[in-house]
Amino acid sequence: MENSIIKSQAYGKDRVRVVRVVRHADGWQEIADYWVCCLLSGEEFETSYTKGDNKLVVATDSQKNTVYYLAKTLPAEKVM
Repeated sequence: MENSIIKSQAYGKDRVRVVRVVRHADGWQEIADYWVCCLLSGEEFETSYTKGDNKLVVATDSQKNTVYYLAKTLPAEKVM
């Protein structure tokens, strides 16, 4: 690996499905259905490829759970 050069690196979680339902007081409901892609990139991740050091890597399940959390807690107008 001494002679290898990494020009760019990225990883993430693709096709996280999010369905958000907003129920209004008058009984009317809004439904939004999304497929979300999380992509993390940066020079900081090089050591995970060259030295096997994954301390900066965020697990893809954690990325997915963050998407679910944001979809649930953000105000509807930010998600819809």
